[in-house]
Order: sequence, then structure tokens, then C-alpha cells
Amino acid sequence: MPVDHAALTALGERIGADAWPGFLFLLLALALLAGIAAWCFEHLRRRHAAQPDPGARLLFGGLAVGLVAVLALAWGFAEVASELGDGRPMGLLDEAISRAMGARTPPGVRQVFSWLTHFGDAVFMGLLCLAVAALLWLRGHRGFAAGWVAAIAGNAVLNETLKHIFERARPVHDFGIAQVSGYSFPSGHSSGSMVLYGMLGYLGLRMLPPRWRVASVMAAAVVVVTVACSRLFLRAHYPSDVLAGLCSGGAWLAICIASIEYARHHRGTR
Repeated sequence: MPVDHAALTALGERIGADAWPGFLFLLLALALLAGIAAWCFEHLRRRHAAQPDPGARLLFGGLAVGLVAVLALAWGFAEVASELGDGRPMGLLDEAISRAMGARTPPGVRQVFSWLTHFGDAVFMGLLCLAVAALLWLRGHRGFAAGWVAAIAGNAVLNETLKHIFERARPVHDFGIAQVSGYSFPSGHSSGSMVLYGMLGYLGLRMLPPRWRVASVMAAAVVVVTVACSRLFLRAHYPSDVLAGLCSGGAWLAICIASIEYARHHRGTR
């Protein structure tokens, strides 16, 4: 069935025009959903005895299998990514949304996002990764420290690999706020923040006092959504770049947490 390019462009422009109020609604909704999920996890967690830190052999074995599986899926999605080229339906929608967001977002809002986006910078996340790893190690949580570092480092490798598979150019703009280089698909800020702050939320659930656990997960969700959306408002990425970054980061995060939990359970049963 032929695609109506004019209708697709009009849809993208409507979405982009409402992006700023839509972001606030999305932020609130996802923070509440994260809080509910964390509360449910806490409710189930009280029924089970505490497990020890994960064993390194099982942990890295699970991570290796997961990384190979995600990379294999990336090749399968290569044909889908071809729809993002110039004149293709997804590419037209991306361009229309990005263009409308650039035109309709107030300069003050864009400036705030230019500050908030640094929470997803590689240097900032690298320093935070080292600080949390050192804290976990010094407190005797060496299995968690290993899992934490493996999650962050593994996602960096995964994202860079995916960028070179798809080789998509970034949006062109003249804001002068977020001039970035390198390939666009998927968004490294989005995938990196998903893994790093998602892992922080997971560690918060496992280690913080009960009254802080749900709040830590909600805070992690707020940071992830804010960093990801900042890349759109700054026009550093297209919407599909950010969505792909969140999906790839979310898949890797799920693999990391599942590997850690499996290793903890296995060690506990032994």
C-alpha cells in the first residue's frame, strides 16, 4: 500500500509541535510506572530470603551470551534500518518531527536541555561508573561491582558496534548548542543513560534502606527520560535514534540484571 508522504509529514509536524508539553506528561507517566514497578518488586522481594553477591564465572558467562544475542539481532534489523533513508516513510517522519521540534521549542527550554543532556555524556558517566564501582568494592560487594562495570562497559561496546552497522548521519541544525560528531543511530546518550541509571535504580532496590528504594527507581527513570528527550530537543538525534538507543540499552540492562540475579540465586542455592 503506497504511503502518503504529505500525511506522514503532517503527522510528524503535529507531534513535534506538541513535543514540549508531551515530554512533561511522558516524564510524569513513566516516573509513576517506574514507582509502581519498584513497589511491586519490593513486595515480592520481602517473601524471599536475601541472596549473596553474584559469582564472577556465571555472571560473565551470562553477559557474554547476552551480548552475542543482541549483536546477532542487530544484523537482523539492518533491513528495517534501511527504511530510515531519505525519502523513506520512517525517515520522513523523523525529519518532520525533528524539524518541528526545532521550530516550536522555546529557546529557554532548549538551553535547559543543553545542561541536562550532560548527565548522559561519556566522561560524566565514566567518572560515575568508577566512583560507584569503587564504593561497591570497598563495601565488600565485589560481585555487584563487577556486574556494574561490565554493564556500563558492555553497553559502550554494543552502542559503538551498532552505530557502525547502521552508519546514519545526524540531523542538521544551526542552534550552536549541541554540535556533535559521529553516527546518529542509535543514540549513545539514550542507551548509556538507560544502562547506567537503570543499574543505579537496580542497586538502589538491592542496597538502599527500604524508604529510599522506590524513590531511587523513580529518580532513575526521570533521568533516563530527560537525557533521552534532551537529544531530540537539541536536535542531536532523530526520534528513531533515541528510541533505538533506549531499546538497545534496555535489552542490555535486562540481560545484565538477569545475569546478576541468576548468579546470586545460583550461589545462594550452593
